[in-house]
Amino acid sequence: MPLTAAEVRATEFATTRMRAGYDMDEVDAFLDIIEADVAQYADELQRSRDGEAVLRTQCDQLQARLTAAEQRLAEAQEQLAAGIVARTAVVPLPAEPQVPAELEAHLGENPDAAAVLAVAQRTADEIVRYAQARADGIRLAVRSMLEEQRALLDRG
Repeated sequence: MPLTAAEVRATEFATTRMRAGYDMDEVDAFLDIIEADVAQYADELQRSRDGEAVLRTQCDQLQARLTAAEQRLAEAQEQLAAGIVARTAVVPLPAEPQVPAELEAHLGENPDAAAVLAVAQRTADEIVRYAQARADGIRLAVRSMLEEQRALLDRG
């Protein structure tokens, strides 16, 4: 077991009268130096242990944050993959709608039907634009989340 500063301080040497011995003042001065050194080393050791405990706590916290970030990254990648699959599954509409000949003949006979078809086409175009804007927003949000996660991982 290591020697403590208190043990060094409590050490006493017996004096001899019959033969030559050590000078008690020199021994006491030397023990004072040893006591101070041992106390300093004990303080440094305690500070090191305290620092180690703090570093372990920070490491545990960073590990938990990394695990959560990896989870969010995996979820974002899944969402992005789902968005890419959904995006590729959408069939683009032709620039000009193809109107079958029978419908064209019917529209010529009934002007109200042509107006209804025009409204339906505009509504469909608006729905497609809204869906495209929504998909773009989702992609932007996912990219932003991925960038945040990448930044956290770079810092960690």
